[in-house]
Amino acid sequence: MFHRALWMRTFKQGKYVLLLFWLSSLYMLPYQYYNGAQSELSQSTMKFDGYVYYYAYSFQTVDPVMIQGIALIALACLLIGWERSNQSIDFLFSMPFKRKDIFLTKWLFGIFNIIIVNIVCWISMYGIKKISFHDQYQIFSPFHTYFLYTMIILIAVYTFALFIGTITGNLLSQGFLTASILYLPYILTVVIFGFFQVHVGDSNEKLYKTEHKISEYIEQTSVLAPLHEFYIQYDYHPIENFDQHGNKISESPRLNPMEKISIPSPWSLLSTIAYIIIFLPLGITLYKYSPNDQNGKILLFPQLQKWFIACTVICIALLGGRILGMRLSIWGYYLSVLGTGIISYIMLTRLLKWKFSLGGR
Repeated sequence: MFHRALWMRTFKQGKYVLLLFWLSSLYMLPYQYYNGAQSELSQSTMKFDGYVYYYAYSFQTVDPVMIQGIALIALACLLIGWERSNQSIDFLFSMPFKRKDIFLTKWLFGIFNIIIVNIVCWISMYGIKKISFHDQYQIFSPFHTYFLYTMIILIAVYTFALFIGTITGNLLSQGFLTASILYLPYILTVVIFGFFQVHVGDSNEKLYKTEHKISEYIEQTSVLAPLHEFYIQYDYHPIENFDQHGNKISESPRLNPMEKISIPSPWSLLSTIAYIIIFLPLGITLYKYSPNDQNGKILLFPQLQKWFIACTVICIALLGGRILGMRLSIWGYYLSVLGTGIISYIMLTRLLKWKFSLGGR
């Protein structure tokens, strides 16, 4: 299955986006971690009247993954969507390689870099912790779990982005659909809650509880589900109590400075692993049978257009109702849903007929 020529061609295609992925990962993780240590060190040396220094550090678990995920989606779009947009895929398919091998080369190329980047960042941060100000106050074990979870999440994001490339016909539609579907669980939370709010009309407290329950269930299907409750925070500030006038009346040492460290159960990875298990074989299969005569269109398979239009129109209509009709009556809500649905249907049916081309062979 390994073909050196395919590997080199893939590297030449994606080298600049790959460089962006590496630089953003190193900046968001080891570099920012080092900056945090330097910032805490400088604060610890400050001397003011009555000033007492307490170590406090919070690691942003989601932000690095979001930036890395965007870079990986861009890489997947470049490796598949760009070829379809500039027609170079015709030349690629004329080469003496199986389509399955071509797809797996693109997939393995991304997976290899995801693993290596995370290992480099992992080792770098561990080394920084050992030689920096962090070492006096932190334990590094939560970061071991974080990098393992992150690695699986990024593999799932990249796998899904490649899969979307097997059903879309150009660079723009691949990127837009990938981002939209990955973000869909959060959009569904908003539109479903809006529907309940209009029809049930409970108190704000009950509506908040309903929204919280809905979001808990729906967001578990997100590829980012393992990081929803993942917190790494070290806080040595004492616990202070104040009276009704804002005066401090007591101060007690914090018994556990790491009480805000929260690591979700490995079971939270099930939905993320499912993305890999489901969409990798689907991507291989669809790439083998994807038609070249539809290159440039939003969707490669005409059979998918009815389902795509129906699902997209419903989501956009409900979102339009939530945004435009929430403060109106129930009739205003449904008028907003109807109007947004009609407009989105007209636009989609026209867009699906267009071909987007960037020139090329």
